[in-house]
Amino acid sequence: MCKILGLSINGAQTSACLLKDGCVESAASEERFSRIKRDSSFPRHSIAYCLETGKLSSLNDCDAIAVSWNPGMNMRHINMSGFTRWRRYDPEWLYIVPNNLMDFHSPSSEPKDALRLHLGMAEDQPIYFVNHHLSHAAHCVLHAPFERGAFAVVDEYGEIDSVTCGVFGSNGIQIQKKIPYPHSLGIFYAAITEFLGFMPNCDEWKVMGAAAYGDPNVFSDKLAELIVWDEADGEWYINQRYIDFANMKKGGYGVKKLEKAIGIPARSRCEKMMPHHFDLASGAQYIFEKMLFTLLQRLNEKTGMTELAVSGGCFMNSLANGKITGNTPFNQVFIPYAAADNGGAVGAALWVHSQLKKGSRIKDSRPPSPFLGPRFSTKAVRSTLENYGIPYSVCDNPSAAAAQEIYQGKLVGWFSGGMEFGERALGARSILADPRLPDIKDRINSCVKYREPFRPFAASVIDQSAHRYFDCGLNQSIPYMERVVSVRPDFRERLPGITHKDGSCRIQTVSRNIHSAYYDLLVEFSKLSQIDIVLNTSFNVQGEPIVCSPKDAIRTFFSSGLDVLFLEKCIIRKKNLA
Repeated sequence: MCKILGLSINGAQTSACLLKDGCVESAASEERFSRIKRDSSFPRHSIAYCLETGKLSSLNDCDAIAVSWNPGMNMRHINMSGFTRWRRYDPEWLYIVPNNLMDFHSPSSEPKDALRLHLGMAEDQPIYFVNHHLSHAAHCVLHAPFERGAFAVVDEYGEIDSVTCGVFGSNGIQIQKKIPYPHSLGIFYAAITEFLGFMPNCDEWKVMGAAAYGDPNVFSDKLAELIVWDEADGEWYINQRYIDFANMKKGGYGVKKLEKAIGIPARSRCEKMMPHHFDLASGAQYIFEKMLFTLLQRLNEKTGMTELAVSGGCFMNSLANGKITGNTPFNQVFIPYAAADNGGAVGAALWVHSQLKKGSRIKDSRPPSPFLGPRFSTKAVRSTLENYGIPYSVCDNPSAAAAQEIYQGKLVGWFSGGMEFGERALGARSILADPRLPDIKDRINSCVKYREPFRPFAASVIDQSAHRYFDCGLNQSIPYMERVVSVRPDFRERLPGITHKDGSCRIQTVSRNIHSAYYDLLVEFSKLSQIDIVLNTSFNVQGEPIVCSPKDAIRTFFSSGLDVLFLEKCIIRKKNLA
């Protein structure tokens, strides 16, 4: 059995995964254990979890380690100052030696896709530092439901690129186009996020939510000067007069210069969102989509493919994702459950396995499961509750009981099975509510999530029924809540809890073979309400990661306005504690 530990050690948050014979057995982000939102520290807790879940006594039991970043690609151009000539402490020889040896290779030589390192700690256990974009590409390509097609990786930046595109098939992954850093669509969107008073690489969701309340035409002409499409080269470029994120001597994205370009002052974090702020968000989303769709149209023209696999942080933009098939010739699009940098751990491990096994891929008719995090038995939950002295009841059918609570208008904390890997709550660590209630968004925002009122809530829907309520195909699968679609007009007033200002909704199609307990909950709610949908939002309060353990869920339950908490088969009601 081939066991590979995958690591994502850079970006907004770190993570680890364990691959066994090409199948992802476990994966988790460090933030879920440390309880520090967007934790970028080395993923020690995540590694320990993966080793424990895989019944590995130590790292020695792994055949290889895969890291989703290749520092060798940066070494070629960094050996320009004295700090690489001598060490401050002995371990620095690990990079000083290869860094200086780079000078003796021919000028045309460039590092390969992966850097192989052997520490000598375990017999024949190499560490592979895999190109960042190749890690993203492997994640979407090797998990895609089709065996050939085009692929696109678009994010803020990799080692030296911001875009990598190409094709995949029986000959593996073939790269056909790259756009170099700093000419990045991710940097453009992050700059606007910062300009609007939000945290870049964290709060882009807020810009997406705000976009529905504005007019894209107000600022689109000015924003079009910040990122420009070059038809001759088939790529965009950032206007660095205004966005100077590439200047590492300065923090941020150049807000003061952007004020001159856009013509309004930047919003402070505590300032009320005004109509022109919503207009700017809408304009930024419009330009983002225009650039992305143009890139994908050119990719289609070059490859002739109609199937597309995508990954990278820019494909966390669910608004754009939902419009790809309507604005490009691609008729099938696959987006993995962790398209951002945390998914790089999975992608790097998949790439290494593919190379070791000569391009092999695991064939499975089901979508890859995102429920790769820690799971807790009812026995373990009961032990935790009894240690805290919290009254609870035990239910044989929590799916039916939770559906009843939701139908009665309760805000329900739902903790069931393995924790999701990725940014979205998909029915394992979720807050659930009745989408028919007109005041439900305000209730959740004011007493649970404590977040901005313009941010929408998502919907989980039985997979066979999605086309009844939403503008999507009869058998279209959206299992990871990765795209926004239109709510059909007949249901917009009937489903105010999940219908956004522009009549859209981010949806998750739920199938029994991926999460049976959550599917059964939807079935039970449908029996009561004749609606196959529940409102689903992540089980956390603002500023905290999604809950991981029963202890996390209990603390969040008692620090928010949730009415009922389902922990596996255990039920906790606040009225029982009065």
